[in-house]
Amino acid sequence: MKYTLILIIILSSIQIAICASVTLPENNFLQGWFKSDYQLTFYKNDLYGHINGGAELFLEFGFDSLLVQDYSNGEARLSLEVYCMECPEAALGIYLMKCGRETPSPAIEARNSSNKYQSLIVKNNFYIQLNNFKGNAIAESAMPGMLNHLLSTIPESDPIELLNILPVENKIPGSEKIIRGQYALQPIYTFGEGDILQLNGKIFGVAADYRTDANEEYTQIVIPYPDNKKAQTVFKNLIENLDPYLKIIGKNNEKFIFEDYQKKYGQVIIQSNLLTLQIHLKSEPDM
Repeated sequence: MKYTLILIIILSSIQIAICASVTLPENNFLQGWFKSDYQLTFYKNDLYGHINGGAELFLEFGFDSLLVQDYSNGEARLSLEVYCMECPEAALGIYLMKCGRETPSPAIEARNSSNKYQSLIVKNNFYIQLNNFKGNAIAESAMPGMLNHLLSTIPESDPIELLNILPVENKIPGSEKIIRGQYALQPIYTFGEGDILQLNGKIFGVAADYRTDANEEYTQIVIPYPDNKKAQTVFKNLIENLDPYLKIIGKNNEKFIFEDYQKKYGQVIIQSNLLTLQIHLKSEPDM
């Protein structure tokens, strides 16, 4: 217990140091651009005061703090939001949930999805939004410079290995998602009420869309639990509390198959500590 507490303190200190390392662009970071007189800072549950109806997703992934700073150049306006998350996986999870189909700008020196109205960026523990609400051309031209100035103060992280547990064969590029609880899972599928996969904002899972040889698409979710005992507990919980719109049509100790209200199929497979869930299948899987 003593060594676990020491490890938690060390990891928390690293997180605080990374969050504190970011430096927002100062006045005249590009000629003519100036900060507003105030900077807003939000911590943990304070986020509800800034995001109406979306804070739950950030908190589920592991939100630490948010800096909001507005800039102006004459009539041009930019609003910068810098979210510090618990870890790089959490920041990437938020980014993948928000970016949709990525449209990266090569002028921005980090992974991003951008248009003239908004840039979404992820680097290390940080998820960043830069908003050009009116699509102003002067503001649009300043967006890469502002972001690269900011990104230069954020250290690189180690490569994120989490998505590598997804099977590569037949995966549709750009469809990857990360989940850490019920709010990230909801847009993908409803297996039941609440946090039915028992991720609890602590365990990461990954999802992606796949295309069969018959050109049919389905979605696959893979969750690595800490051990087989936990995976077995979740497997049993799914069987006992599955959404009533999902009808179990076959099961054994290693998998169960269900049919949904659209007459499509799904299956849940347990292997050691891994739970694999496949949904939107057009053909009934074999037992």
